[in-house]
Amino acid sequence: MISAQTILRVVEPIVFGRRWLGLAFLAALTAWFGWHASQVEIDAGFAKQLPQSHPYMETFNRHKEAFGGANLISIALLQKDGDIYNEEFLQRLKQVTDEIFFLPGIDRSRVTSLFTPGVRYIEIVEGGFKGGDVVPRNYKPSPQMFQQIRDNVGKAGIIGRLVSTDQRGAMIVAELLEIHPSTGEKLDYREVAAKLEDIRQRYEDEEISIHIIGFAKIVGNVTDAATEVVLFFAIALLMTAILLRIYCASWKLSFLPLACSVIAVIWEFGLLHIFGMGLDPFAILVPFLVLANGVEHGIQMVNAWADEITTYKATSLKASINSFRRVAIPGTAALLTDVFGFVTIALIDIQIIQEMALNAAFGMAAIIVTNKWLMPILLSFISIRNHDEYSARLAWREKMGNRVWRIIAEATETRNAVIILVIATGLFGWGLWKGQDLQIGDFHEGVPELRPDSRYNQDSRAITRNFRIGVDQLKIMAETEAQACIRHEVLDLIDRFAWRMQNTPGVDSVASLPQIAKQVRKAWNEGSPDWAVLPRNQYAIVQAISPVPSSAGLQNPDCSVMPIIVFTRDHKAGTLEGIIAAAEEFRAEVAQEYDADPPVHFALASGNVGVMAATNEVIKAEEKPILLWVYLAVGLMCWLSFRSLSAIICIMTPLAIVSFIAYAVMAVMEIGLKVATLPVTALAVGIGIDFGIYTFSVLQDHLDDGLPLKEAYFRTLNLTGKAVAFTGVALSIGVITWLWSDLQFQRDMGVLMVFMFLANMIGALLVLPALARFFARPSKHLDQERLRATHAND
Repeated sequence: MISAQTILRVVEPIVFGRRWLGLAFLAALTAWFGWHASQVEIDAGFAKQLPQSHPYMETFNRHKEAFGGANLISIALLQKDGDIYNEEFLQRLKQVTDEIFFLPGIDRSRVTSLFTPGVRYIEIVEGGFKGGDVVPRNYKPSPQMFQQIRDNVGKAGIIGRLVSTDQRGAMIVAELLEIHPSTGEKLDYREVAAKLEDIRQRYEDEEISIHIIGFAKIVGNVTDAATEVVLFFAIALLMTAILLRIYCASWKLSFLPLACSVIAVIWEFGLLHIFGMGLDPFAILVPFLVLANGVEHGIQMVNAWADEITTYKATSLKASINSFRRVAIPGTAALLTDVFGFVTIALIDIQIIQEMALNAAFGMAAIIVTNKWLMPILLSFISIRNHDEYSARLAWREKMGNRVWRIIAEATETRNAVIILVIATGLFGWGLWKGQDLQIGDFHEGVPELRPDSRYNQDSRAITRNFRIGVDQLKIMAETEAQACIRHEVLDLIDRFAWRMQNTPGVDSVASLPQIAKQVRKAWNEGSPDWAVLPRNQYAIVQAISPVPSSAGLQNPDCSVMPIIVFTRDHKAGTLEGIIAAAEEFRAEVAQEYDADPPVHFALASGNVGVMAATNEVIKAEEKPILLWVYLAVGLMCWLSFRSLSAIICIMTPLAIVSFIAYAVMAVMEIGLKVATLPVTALAVGIGIDFGIYTFSVLQDHLDDGLPLKEAYFRTLNLTGKAVAFTGVALSIGVITWLWSDLQFQRDMGVLMVFMFLANMIGALLVLPALARFFARPSKHLDQERLRATHAND
């Protein structure tokens, strides 16, 4: 196996042999990446949320053209006093409908409101049927016209759908196209969201409020918060710089880790653009976490350099070379582990997760170059005029630190180690138990990425409260043979399914062709409820369904597909699981009833709830296997780096404990595991890997030198432990400012990051040495040219 010394013999001349040339090359690369980074744009897309390999998405794509997709927007106008049947409200509704009709990206064939032609009523009159548009095409404001519209609304059966249950409001529903059919350009969700907000500003007043929900508006709200996110990032950077100044006792040294980490983020953005990707609004925290990881590695390098300057009185160049020899191999191993871990996460077949994982992997790869090549070069040019004066400035830190390190080093005593491991085992058990409450998907109604009191979530509650439908809808496709809608057996089966769904907790209302047919049958017989049944005679069935056009979305032209549209009260994970379980249970019953050959196949699922359910199922199915692969990657890198089972146990055990406790913390905080949170939590775990590898690497070196475990760990704390402790505290202080963000996602991630930083720090400083008490031993095969002989050889 290739030794560390052999690797350094190859790499060291590249880094230090031609420093000015290397610096010029890296500067040119940074300029090139910087140009590409400046071209990166916010890239949101509804299609990126879709788990394309899931069976639900096959149904979704198969019927999307005929019955629409799931990228909906809903705009509700609510009258403060009185009902909607007045000139001012109806005029406002018509104006907003026209505005929505001409929005960019709108599928104009799927805009629905009282003023669109497809919204019709049907009634039985002497001599047959009578029908027409709910709002007559010759509409002119008058008391008689308002009364006619009121009557038509009642006949059309749209109360609760397009008209609020108390008739004080009306709804406009539209569908967005991801790609413009004429130009082929991708939809700019920020533009759509801005235009929707402009419509609200122009048409809302004290008497009529406007409420807007949908994916486009979510993207707009999250993107609008990007400026605030950048501000909090800047505050975190400033606070980290101040803490670094206190720690390093030098402004020059304090800015180096930050500068190299910022350059890594520039490279990350540049790579995103080169690979044809943008920054998704839900991935906006990834660059900061890459920055935090870069700072952590930079602190290790600066800490080692300062130790060379103060302890060995080395020159800047010699200190840079020696510190590079100390931390380059373990640091690179840790970063490669991060890269492999994120590439593994990219195996989940959801585009947004893949993009976030690659985004993070690009950042980790960039840190390898900026912190293991650029920083050593820059450190070699840093001048310390008076070593004694600089050492005196650090003396207070060393004096205070030694007392703390002596106490922490007691963790290696057998009795203390047992106590620590018992506590860690108890916390691990609590994490396993409480982590079972972690939900795949959303804990709450509305959008958890936004504050509960945000305008969007207020709009969502207003629509849910006043209408029996919202943007949350599940479409189950009843697939059968052509012209099957005139068969009683088929319609009865669909009707039974709709009834089962209607009586499932979490369902607000259901729409299906048999329901409409029963109402028409009832109307044919003087409105008697006794006739609200499906006829068995084919001619009577034709009479009942003929008034329902295919444009109503309840059947296709040849009647081979009849959707059952389920409107849910919310999209919480528990709600979705219950509804999907009820649908699956009915399908199983039908298969048993018809000996696995039913006349109708109920295909799950379309609608935005179908997309969410499919996404949740993919994450649930892939999460544990992916976690296993991540840990295998970590274990492999630990083995390649240390070639010992003790390294794997000591590094991975604290990491696993923190990971499971983190799931429990997410459950307690009611943060669901979903596309936005999975890569973020994984990136935070990466910092735990770094902490463990750095700490164990130095500890193993001291053990190989023949030092007793306690003394070896004390010296480890003096060298790299203090950097781990500082990093954990500094990064926690930096992200705690996120608690004041207006973006709920950033607040939640702030709390979670503080926990992850501190927990991984404690795991590396206490649990790792406790495990080392029982597992760590000097290496069996010592390399006689090891790096510990550096100073003697120099």
